Amino acid sequence: MSRWLRRTLIALLLLAVFGHFARQTEAPPLPSGVKKENATLELAGQSVSVSLYHPAKDTNAPLVAVAHGFTRSKRYMAGWGAHLAGEGFFVVVPTQPAFADHELNGRVLAALIEKYRSGRRVALMGFSMGGLTTLLSTTHTPVDAWVGLDPVDMNGKGILAAAKLKAPAAFLLAEPEAWNMHGNSNGLIEAIPGEKEVFRIPGGTHLDAEWPTDLLGQLACGFVDATRQQQFREKATAFLKARLEGGPMP
Repeated sequence: MSRWLRRTLIALLLLAVFGHFARQTEAPPLPSGVKKENATLELAGQSVSVSLYHPAKDTNAPLVAVAHGFTRSKRYMAGWGAHLAGEGFFVVVPTQPAFADHELNGRVLAALIEKYRSGRRVALMGFSMGGLTTLLSTTHTPVDAWVGLDPVDMNGKGILAAAKLKAPAAFLLAEPEAWNMHGNSNGLIEAIPGEKEVFRIPGGTHLDAEWPTDLLGQLACGFVDATRQQQFREKATAFLKARLEGGPMP
């Protein structure tokens, strides 16, 4: 084996090792009394991996479905699932099955809501591209609230769905940058016909809204900050409590 080939193989091995560790995430521990359940469900003709977060007391607790961003999976929203269940919500966090078929992912999210609705009040919350797929989902199933965590649109599909939204909406926004399509959520905001709240996080990076995130994402999208992350979490939680439980507005 030539020296050049050996060096190339070593470099590729080191790159693979770095990529593996750089994509690791660490979800926060479950709050007291919260139980996590993993399931594989058939939804809209797709086999979907879902994590269910049960609150300590579930007497018809409001349901919140949380959608991850592009190329991600349910483990990148595990922090939101645990946190919101700790706040008294029943939370479902799926891995969306389609890579770029946002309409399909929207139908899957709608089917997930219908499976667990059972008379509960319902909210959809989506990060980045999950903001688009959750909006598309609202065209298939009614909800009581929608939250976009630095959401993005693609080819105007989100605008068309937003124009039909009948529930109160909240936008939690980072600074405009390439990873949120340079803030193209402004089009979504303008399209919402009804009640909407807009919270801009000064200096926020795109991944401040993801929970947990990984090192590789931060190297690409900018590093997270605990204070800004907390602002995303507090605003989203207060909005959901106000809309689903009648609490004070954030």
